[in-house]
Amino acid sequence: MKVEIIEKAENPLFKRTEVKFKADHAGEPTPKRLDVRAQLAVQLGVAEELVVIEKLASTHGRQVASGIARAYNSREQLEGLEPKYLLQRGLPKEAKPEAEKPPEKPEKPKEEKAKPEKPKAEKPPEKVEKPKPEKPPEKPKEEVEKPKEEKAEAKEKPPKEGRASGKES
Repeated sequence: MKVEIIEKAENPLFKRTEVKFKADHAGEPTPKRLDVRAQLAVQLGVAEELVVIEKLASTHGRQVASGIARAYNSREQLEGLEPKYLLQRGLPKEAKPEAEKPPEKPEKPKEEKAKPEKPKAEKPPEKVEKPKPEKPPEKPKEEVEKPKEEKAEAKEKPPKEGRASGKES
């Protein structure tokens, strides 16, 4: 793997050096952040602990990864400005602090409570069906049919003479 610095900018306000780089990894998977960080530290002339890689990504189908890194002058500046997740991301798995992991819950011994045991051979009680309320008596059909007959009579009326008939004189 070969790391090449593309752009280098000094940031005096934050007392750091900001770097854009490319890592050529022909025939290999995307390089580990630790490996890239070590090579960047050598090229920038700073301690490896003072380099933080913000981004490292490969383009699909290409054997080149590009990224952004920052190198600080002091550990205090680094810890004051960089988010904690970026600081942990750059560490090997063995070196990550144990304090950051969620505390394990101590196992409580299960206390047996005095519960009456139900015999398993018993059948569960059968559900009693509630009687359904009776429907109200239906209205006689004659009352319902009367409005329909009136509508049918209205449809049977002959059309008005004149324009609607389609004949002109």
